[in-house]
Amino acid sequence: MNLIIGASSGLGKSLAADFSKLDKTLLVSRRKIKVKSKNIKSIQLDIVTGNITKIFSKIQKKTISNIIFTVGLTDWNNDNIEISPKKARLILDTNFYSILKLVYKLIEKKKLKDDCLICFCSSVTTILPRHRQIMYCAAKSALNSFSKSINFFIKINKLKYRVANIILGYMETDMNKSIQTPLSKINPKIVSKYIFLNRDKLEGQIFFPKYWIFFKILINLIPEKILILIFNLFFFNKKYF
Repeated sequence: MNLIIGASSGLGKSLAADFSKLDKTLLVSRRKIKVKSKNIKSIQLDIVTGNITKIFSKIQKKTISNIIFTVGLTDWNNDNIEISPKKARLILDTNFYSILKLVYKLIEKKKLKDDCLICFCSSVTTILPRHRQIMYCAAKSALNSFSKSINFFIKINKLKYRVANIILGYMETDMNKSIQTPLSKINPKIVSKYIFLNRDKLEGQIFFPKYWIFFKILINLIPEKILILIFNLFFFNKKYF
């Protein structure tokens, strides 16, 4: 069985279509999902506020071959550092803490097959100098750190799971269609196809597209004063995400 968390649209929806060709696939989403395949089951559940035991009641005695987290939440219209504690907590819980809880629960209940892929979807905003969507960047940075921590936990306990953390470039979603980005947006179907075709060997931190590795190295090498100058010249007055 495959488990996809956050599957109502965009990347999650594409992954559901791809992975359901392989095996039975369970989708978990805050919004209701229209299922078009006999190989797909769905649960309408908010993993932040809902009861995650519903997921285990659907899995029953089955074990999971691939689990992919595509959930994400940001405050697109708020560029202020100070946002309400409620909104800040929701962004942190959605992008990080709810994922942490579910992964540990699946491991504790022995619901993952040997060589199971645990795949997180992070963002290049965690490596870029940022002055917008600060809570989102912080939450995704926490996810990056967690992916390393859980990988160490798995190795030290001699468990046979693989952890992949895909740091995605700007990807087109229903939420950001009207948002400008410095580089063109990636079609989620391309990302889904990449994950699906490489599911048996994905592991570690992966930049997608790969050219973002170059940007990471460049950002680390350029002195801060020059970075600020470039930022002011090209980006400051533009509403880039």
